[in-house]
Amino acid sequence: MGENKLSMTERFLKVLTAPGEAFQAIVDDPRILWPGLIIIAISLLLIILAIPETKQFTAETLVASGQSPDQIALAMKFVVPGALIGTVLAMPMVWLVEAAILALYNQFSVGEARFKQLLAVAIFAGVPSIIKAVISTGLIKTMGYKAALQVSTSLAVFLNTANQTSFLYRLLGQIDLFSIWGLVLLILGGSLAMKKRVGGLAIYSGTIWLVYVVVMALLVKTPAV
Repeated sequence: MGENKLSMTERFLKVLTAPGEAFQAIVDDPRILWPGLIIIAISLLLIILAIPETKQFTAETLVASGQSPDQIALAMKFVVPGALIGTVLAMPMVWLVEAAILALYNQFSVGEARFKQLLAVAIFAGVPSIIKAVISTGLIKTMGYKAALQVSTSLAVFLNTANQTSFLYRLLGQIDLFSIWGLVLLILGGSLAMKKRVGGLAIYSGTIWLVYVVVMALLVKTPAV
């Protein structure tokens, strides 16, 4: 166990360069508080950096929708607080849900993982989403919010954009490359924590993820980017 000890910086870096080694260290010595706070802090910083562009885009969208000046002024008051509070609340909820999904498989497969290990895995599996957020923020700052929205990292990029409201376009719009990357990390880390083969957990997690993708494609009328 001592051979797998890595510093916090090394854990974040090796999740990208040597995920097997990183998750073994995370499973051997699961840490939740500091990695979670670091990811949340980075997310909040990115939101703050994009505040001017976000407010401008929101105001333009509200004007285009026919909202009155009073309604726009009221809505604009909640743009920044809503984004900041939403991030602080949403990210831990996502990690808890992912850990719970892994814990359910661990229970039925008689795995050896503890919930704290699975929660640590879920937190570090969120690193690709932070990388995507960094790229998106960079695009927003250089191109503007509206132009940045046209840059897609989903499979919808391979389809004609003429009919963005079609189910196929919305479905592929939910299949984001960074999400797939995060799912792979979640499966790898979960299998190490449970001391189970990757295949079974991959089928289980992949099925749940595909169901989620289909449901989102049915509910969301505009494609994800």
